[in-house]
Amino acid sequence: MGALPLVLTAVLAASDQYSLVVARRLGVDAQRAQELTASLGVELKDLSAPALGKEVPLTELADTLSKAGFPDTAVCNGAAACVASLAKLSGLGRLVAVQLVKIGTSVAMDVSVVDSASGKTLAAATRSVPLKTPRKELEALAKELVGKLPPPEVAKVEPAPVKPPPPPDDTPKETSLVPKQPPPPEPPVVVAEAPGMPTGRKVALGLGAGAVVSLGVGIGLGASVLAQSSSLSALDPQYEQKASAVKGQALGADLAYGLAAGLAVAAIVTWFMSPPEPAKGP
Repeated sequence: MGALPLVLTAVLAASDQYSLVVARRLGVDAQRAQELTASLGVELKDLSAPALGKEVPLTELADTLSKAGFPDTAVCNGAAACVASLAKLSGLGRLVAVQLVKIGTSVAMDVSVVDSASGKTLAAATRSVPLKTPRKELEALAKELVGKLPPPEVAKVEPAPVKPPPPPDDTPKETSLVPKQPPPPEPPVVVAEAPGMPTGRKVALGLGAGAVVSLGVGIGLGASVLAQSSSLSALDPQYEQKASAVKGQALGADLAYGLAAGLAVAAIVTWFMSPPEPAKGP
């Protein structure tokens, strides 16, 4: 069962592909016929026609048909039955059969698009192509051929069936003359008051905030001491004054650190010495 989706995907992909084949050549050698057919394939590919699908390279199709017993597809000599057989053997959705007949310095190219499933010709076009400058005529031939193709079929989506509404219930319903009793009142909701923060813990928060401020002051003074100490020089005439100022700031930093430590300890002790009050009922 798991391989079935892969097979269906491969079949659908092949049905949306096409390639070109030389179905007849008269007065044109095999190499030149392949070159003109390949140039026509380039023009068709540039048009990106949805009715044709995705192009399969000529060499890939030639290898497939050679393995199927057609090393030279020109043996069909343009016969419709032979071209239809090539289309089915290709495994593609459509086959573009090219017939080439040399007339003087030009080649008459008769091109037809064959549906591989039914063998029917979907579109056909003929044009005289000069051998020296074939591009302009090949472009016109490709546009004419694509313009004659029928639009691609679009799968129809069937609407989902609509279920009819259920029939109305005509069964008489019993009615009671006894009035319904109102539902019992719901019990009152008791909401306990959230306990407030004890005064001691509020004091502890204040002490903690003071500790943080003192610590910040100590860090600022310490950073200033380090910065000024690195720039002191004994040769500076104001060395003693600057050194005295640095010592004063260092002392201030030590005092700030000590105060921060003391406040932090006091905050912790006060916090744990003031437990929260129990919740009060209504």
